[in-house]
Amino acid sequence: MKALLITLLTVTMTTAWAQKPDPVLARVRYTYTNKNDTLANGKPRIENMLLFFGKNTSLYTSYDKIRHEISEEQKFWAMIESGGGKGKSVFVIDDSNSKWMTTTSYLFFVKENKFYTKEMFSLKSYLVEETAPTIDWKISKDTLSFSGLSCQKATATFEDNNWVAWYAPSVPFQGGPWKLNGLPGLIVEAYDVDKQVCFQFAGIENAKNGDHVRDRDVTKRPGASPTTYNAIDQMIGRDVGTAYFENIIRLPIGAVRSTKKQMEKFKEAIKKDPKGFFKAQSKY
Repeated sequence: MKALLITLLTVTMTTAWAQKPDPVLARVRYTYTNKNDTLANGKPRIENMLLFFGKNTSLYTSYDKIRHEISEEQKFWAMIESGGGKGKSVFVIDDSNSKWMTTTSYLFFVKENKFYTKEMFSLKSYLVEETAPTIDWKISKDTLSFSGLSCQKATATFEDNNWVAWYAPSVPFQGGPWKLNGLPGLIVEAYDVDKQVCFQFAGIENAKNGDHVRDRDVTKRPGASPTTYNAIDQMIGRDVGTAYFENIIRLPIGAVRSTKKQMEKFKEAIKKDPKGFFKAQSKY
């Protein structure tokens, strides 16, 4: 394979960022399996994930979520164009098939050693900033090839799990799926020693402008203001939309700064009273 170049609800709105936008060089697909996290049908969570990475930055998110929301948007516009929406002022979206999908994304800035977790609640993005995790990897001499990409083995203990990672020295980016980082090459595959949690390599491709284009881009319409953005970006997150459609990794514009403690409060509030939480949130 060709080597790649590689107080609840009172937080403030973020309008400026120190981190600079970074062009996407490549996209890596993973199949995420978590046998400890079962879905409503009792089966382990299996989800297609996507890692965008540039020279200095990466963004890890749900590929299933992206594809689902694009498909739903296409269905919506097809209904409008067929006249199916006439006489309706409100459209109800059935999200029952996508509730299990991950709405969290992770952004890693290598040079700044900054790591951001972005959660979405009621179409709003909440951002937690922290120092990038430090993982004490032990590199072995074992090698393995993934689709022609030569990789080397490393092991470490991280967040109460013993991990095995396979990284590609020929792809000089120090990140990987989820929070895994810090090896001298892209982490292509990783799993805990019991294989309860796995990030299985599913493919890699160079990014080119025009690979993915929005069906309707309202930002390019006459009279569009600088604050105009597309509905699909709100559904998948404006950080994900920018990376997927524009090949640029950057922190989401308009995200709400939060803390880990506040995020846990959000989740607890949703669990106890989801309707009350979203009603309160709509006031901001």
